[in-house]
Amino acid sequence: TYRLYKTVINPWYKKTLLITTGFHGEEFNGPISLLNIMDEAAAFAKTWHVRLIDYICINPSGFELHERYNASDKGPNNYFMLYGISGGTKKVGILKKDEIYSTTDRVESPAKEVRFLQKDIYENYFYPVPYGVLDIHQQEGYLKTGEVFAYIFNRRPVYQRIMKKLEKIAKIAKNDRTYTFDCGRKIFYKIDEDGFVFLNDGSITDMFYRYGSKYAVAAETKTTLPLEKVSAINLVWIKELIKLIARDTERKKR
Repeated sequence: TYRLYKTVINPWYKKTLLITTGFHGEEFNGPISLLNIMDEAAAFAKTWHVRLIDYICINPSGFELHERYNASDKGPNNYFMLYGISGGTKKVGILKKDEIYSTTDRVESPAKEVRFLQKDIYENYFYPVPYGVLDIHQQEGYLKTGEVFAYIFNRRPVYQRIMKKLEKIAKIAKNDRTYTFDCGRKIFYKIDEDGFVFLNDGSITDMFYRYGSKYAVAAETKTTLPLEKVSAINLVWIKELIKLIARDTERKKR
């Protein structure tokens, strides 16, 4: 039996950054880095009047075992949404580049701990959705050209400015090609020249993007990167997203 932890910092503020980490147990420096930077992130959020909601280790049994999925091997555990293609007759988790879809459907995770996360989010933080969402991950394996990249859906110029800060900490991965399998299909994608992947993958960030969150990012660091650098990189993402959220909401008031 494992406990699942959530922290809510500055609960009285409405503008929100929701952070998740630890979906995949072998990406252990994600949760550890978030714990390392939590105090500084909390103080920064208070200064900017932003609420932080942190789910610190979503897959604790996988974390303990250093396995991708939980102790019952229930995966994939980061599907929150399926796309209907072929006129809605087929459901897939990941869209190919420029693929047409007709429907989106929220789905229940096969992993029990993620179902608890989904229930908490849908009951408490979905109406309205958070202004910003950050999902912290790590990448093991194929990265050849660098140590940092991110999955995004839009707002490239905004995130380019953040990447400029990150490249002072670690090398940005660029022009790396890879593939994955989804629903019997081989999906090709790449990290582009700016260190970004544009991929609608049915993940928690993709779902929140589809439902209206203005900023939705999955931040990736290589698993071999030292914890000190992983912590620094994730703190930059958190602080920059907090500033974006605060400034946007202040403009709306004027």
